[in-house]
Amino acid sequence: MRTLMLFASILMAGTGIFCLVNGSAAFLSVAFVIGALFILVGACEILIGRKADFDYTDVATSFTLDGAAMVILGVVMISGQITDDITAQMIFAMWLTIEGIKSLGANSYDVAHNTSEENVTLFVNAAMLLLGIYSFFNQSLFVIHPMLLIGAALILIGIKRFREAFDIEYIRPGFVADNQEKLQEALNEEKRALAKAKEGIREQKNAQRRIEKIKADMANERTVLNEAALRKRAAEEEEKREEAGL
Repeated sequence: MRTLMLFASILMAGTGIFCLVNGSAAFLSVAFVIGALFILVGACEILIGRKADFDYTDVATSFTLDGAAMVILGVVMISGQITDDITAQMIFAMWLTIEGIKSLGANSYDVAHNTSEENVTLFVNAAMLLLGIYSFFNQSLFVIHPMLLIGAALILIGIKRFREAFDIEYIRPGFVADNQEKLQEALNEEKRALAKAKEGIREQKNAQRRIEKIKADMANERTVLNEAALRKRAAEEEEKREEAGL
């Protein structure tokens, strides 16, 4: 399953590079190629969603739904229902925007404590969202040729699928999962949690120091006010004695 997904993702990224190289071409001239690619990748995702093993059931469901949507879109492309560049651009803009939002919602934004793989995933998802949003307004901004935007979209989708391929585990009779890999993953999670805990302790200590300083300043302020009140009272009494002596 993992090899199948890796192959499909590389094929999609390669098609994106082909679209970039032929950036001035019309979408209709490559619609069949992109449609066939979507059907292939979508079928792979449906198969993976049904046969592969994930830590969370929602991941398998997401693979299956995304795969079904890809197959439908691929059939639409192959059948020639998308005939102009702007329509194709808007379809890819919608796809990138929705997938970018869904993916960013599952990402950790703690860049300092994330692993390099997590930060790469975060960057790719953010790039997908930004490219999707820009594509909606392309005709009002820089008017980049739609084929270039579609090529960039395919590359980002391919990279995302390539990264997701490493989260796939095989299901085989009597298959024993690699406990060492799972142990390492758990240790990495513990390390990130410990780093966050240490950061929380540092923040708590800093807050305590600020509290103590504020309390000390308040005490000093009260002392100064009391001393000023005593001096004022002493001055008033001295003034009364002087008046009584006169």
